[in-house]
Amino acid sequence: MTATARSATATTATTATTATTATTTPTAGSVAVEYPVDETWQGFAGVHGGVVVGALLTAARALVPGVPTAVTAHFLAPVPPGPLRVEAAIVHPGRTAAVTARIGAAVTGLVRLVRDAPTEPSAGAPAWPAPEPTAAPETLPELRLPTQLVPIGQHLEIRPVSASRPLAGGDDPGFDVWIRLRPAVFGTRAFGAAEVAAILLDALPPGLFATLREPVPIPTAELTAHLTPATYRPDGWFRLRQRTAWSTGSLCVDETELRTAGGTLAAQARQLRRIVRPSAAQPPGQLPR
Repeated sequence: MTATARSATATTATTATTATTATTTPTAGSVAVEYPVDETWQGFAGVHGGVVVGALLTAARALVPGVPTAVTAHFLAPVPPGPLRVEAAIVHPGRTAAVTARIGAAVTGLVRLVRDAPTEPSAGAPAWPAPEPTAAPETLPELRLPTQLVPIGQHLEIRPVSASRPLAGGDDPGFDVWIRLRPAVFGTRAFGAAEVAAILLDALPPGLFATLREPVPIPTAELTAHLTPATYRPDGWFRLRQRTAWSTGSLCVDETELRTAGGTLAAQARQLRRIVRPSAAQPPGQLPR
């Protein structure tokens, strides 16, 4: 592809209640996408980070006809709901194209897309041990996130596999769940696999929440995700495992792995998060319980 952006057709992205379309305004080597998001897709503060990453991926794909394989997003300020204006530009037009994407001064990102026809990933040396078999997701108790604090929770169906629960004061800073977007979402939205992966990778609270008894703001500062070229249904069940790899008194890093119901690796992510202690008297390196 040359530096001239292809004339982008409307990329589907809808609100929770009505089907709408992201509109694109292409220019030479760049594009502006209006990505509509309503209040139900908010997280703790502003639009949910996974939805924001999905908007970056949508803008990049409107500019480059390829398969997203990696995305890095830096969150500089909360993003309010409403039409998100995403500006994307090609910085490298090769077979593994690089596209910058930004939402005003709030979010900056870089998306890598592969132009070659994707092939199914081969087995490698997994960073995580293979997940233990479980009962069917529908037979497990559901975990409902409080929608008054996390509105996006109404769009998620979460069935925990492990004993870890948010704010349960446990010893393991991580979660193991079955998860999917609720089927009703797909009646009004046309999500692609990459968008769904982005949302689910950021769907759970920080792993440290499993060790706490009171909520503490732990916003994401940076998220990097790698998306495999595996073929799967975006409206299916996924096995999501997340853990806090390390933490200090003010920072932590979470690792997340997303697999299809059949066990195929769909995506992996790492997030740098900031821990906002409730008071200056809080001892360094110690989280409140």
